[in-house]
Amino acid sequence: MTAVPENGAVPAGGIRIAGVSRRYKVVSDRNLTVKEMVLRRGKRTRGHEFWALRDVDLVIEPGESVGLVGRNGSGKSTLLKLLAGIMEPTSGTVTSTGTIASMLELGAGFHPDFSGRENLHLNASILGIPEREIEERFDEIVSFAELSDFIDAPVRTYSSGMQMRLAFSVASHVRAEIMLLDEVFAVGDEAFQLKCHGRMHEFRRHGGTLIFVSHDATAIESMCDRVVLLEAGQVISDGTPRDVMPRYHRLLANQGSRTRVDAEEDAEAGSAEEPADSDRRWGNRRLTIDAARLLDAQGQEVDSFQSGDRFTVELEFSGDETVPFPSVGLAVHSAEGVLCYGTNSVRQKFMLDEAVAGGVVRFVVPQLHLHEGRFAVTLALHSHDESEVYDWRERWLEFSVFASGAGIGMVDLCADLEYRPAPRAVAQGGAGAASV
Repeated sequence: MTAVPENGAVPAGGIRIAGVSRRYKVVSDRNLTVKEMVLRRGKRTRGHEFWALRDVDLVIEPGESVGLVGRNGSGKSTLLKLLAGIMEPTSGTVTSTGTIASMLELGAGFHPDFSGRENLHLNASILGIPEREIEERFDEIVSFAELSDFIDAPVRTYSSGMQMRLAFSVASHVRAEIMLLDEVFAVGDEAFQLKCHGRMHEFRRHGGTLIFVSHDATAIESMCDRVVLLEAGQVISDGTPRDVMPRYHRLLANQGSRTRVDAEEDAEAGSAEEPADSDRRWGNRRLTIDAARLLDAQGQEVDSFQSGDRFTVELEFSGDETVPFPSVGLAVHSAEGVLCYGTNSVRQKFMLDEAVAGGVVRFVVPQLHLHEGRFAVTLALHSHDESEVYDWRERWLEFSVFASGAGIGMVDLCADLEYRPAPRAVAQGGAGAASV
């Protein structure tokens, strides 16, 4: 975690969150009629306090891209609203420098009877874009939203996707140093979502500071260089996506409860503290992965391959009881966290025996088409319907790939070159062929 600067100075585009807490009053009484309000005059309504955030300290440097993750109700959206200035903290301070553009509730300010053009001007003004700049960028905003043919129609005639596209386009054209995003990439179709991702990557390339809330692990890992995990309003992990996301996945799988895996590993360690590997492994242990290895074409255990090599992942598993139709799966991620490939026995329509208490499973890739780089393999044993995790090992095996082809990038497509000479040109007005 980045330390809070002692002098309190916040550089341009930076954010300092110091001792921030936010409390809500939750009233349990139902809405009263006028008669009930008169009869209850002077009597307190029943309710309780709920702390959405407690003593949060964070420093976000200019140009950082930070993902906020956590289970529902962990305080992610509340923290974004504090950063956006929509609400004040109950205690503590939030300090930021530079213009902030927030995409928290896209389209919330649209008036259904106004046209898209009128709503564009209204929404842009609310976001702080000067009127002259709105006019200068109007065509660019409309074109990005893909609404040129509908911009003068009432917004009530728009589909929800059209409204979201317009709202995203307006918000993303704010000239800001800090961008706040809350689950906004479910906007439009896949092609438009790619445009949204491209716009955010462009914002990052120009040195913008990005704070991003999402449940999409792939989006977090591709967009962010730092992840903050919140639970019950507190920061419980802060680091790289590679370090924090496995703990987040474990939290989701275990719903915050300790499993038999934790107790056994703690006993072995002779300490009440969880070992470092526990954040990368979880499950109820009805079946366990006892061994896992990477094999080359000769069946030898290795940790490096060449593009085009035979690639095999072998795992051994066992259990104290038989389990009906378990599923075995794997996923391959790049060192940057990008998912390269994932599958399991259910997707492969490969049914294990009706009652299984152990065995050996091999995933065989005849030709590995990954290009040069470092990669990690996640292994999993779970129920056939994926509702119960027996043993999950997050990025448990690592290996290197060395390129054999001439291309670059993550995937070796093994492209061949073909050439066909163009027909020889005939010189105008002459009988002979012109030489090339």
